[in-house]
Amino acid sequence: MTTIPSVLITGASTGIGAAYAERFARRGHDLVLVARDTARMEALAARLRQENGVAIDIIRADLTQPAELAAVETRLRDDGRIGILVNNAGTAIGGSFIEQSTDDVARLVALNTTALLRLASAIAPR
Repeated sequence: MTTIPSVLITGASTGIGAAYAERFARRGHDLVLVARDTARMEALAARLRQENGVAIDIIRADLTQPAELAAVETRLRDDGRIGILVNNAGTAIGGSFIEQSTDDVARLVALNTTALLRLASAIAPR
């Protein structure tokens, strides 16, 4: 008998992340939703639980913050039920590079590169 793996989705509160959550829930996967907006995740989780009967955990995390990123890494590394990572969280900033503050660029790199790498590395050994 094959067990359906759980799916951890970053950037899960809206847009593409929420769409992935809907599709995986329809296919019977339990979910771990990760985003900064707890209220939106709670609303999405309640609806998907009702419609699909799946278990859904929520992790409120800003993946640009080292301690919050580490908590998600730990969940990925330690929760053997999670077999799929949708590394969806990301950001963009408008304007030319020289118009950006170094802090804004650092946050972009932290989310779009560092978090992506660390989360992929946490699940890759499986």
